[in-house]
Amino acid sequence: MTPRDGTLDRPARCGTCGGPARLVVNPFYGSGLSVHPELLSCTACRSVDFVPAPPRRPCTSGATRRRGLGRVARWLTRR
Repeated sequence: MTPRDGTLDRPARCGTCGGPARLVVNPFYGSGLSVHPELLSCTACRSVDFVPAPPRRPCTSGATRRRGLGRVARWLTRR
């Protein structure tokens, strides 16, 4: 099983004991504040951890920044 966004390209290790961890589906995903669809479950110590998020790339597009500034300017003029 691999995460939907492909973040686990190497075998996962437990952050607590360093043992092997497996990817499991979060049974509480979508209810309340649970926003992680997958979890890492350690096979040695049974601890559970979140799947690491992929690094975010900064927005480098000038058009996207200008569009965002335009939205903020329109929102401020409505107030």
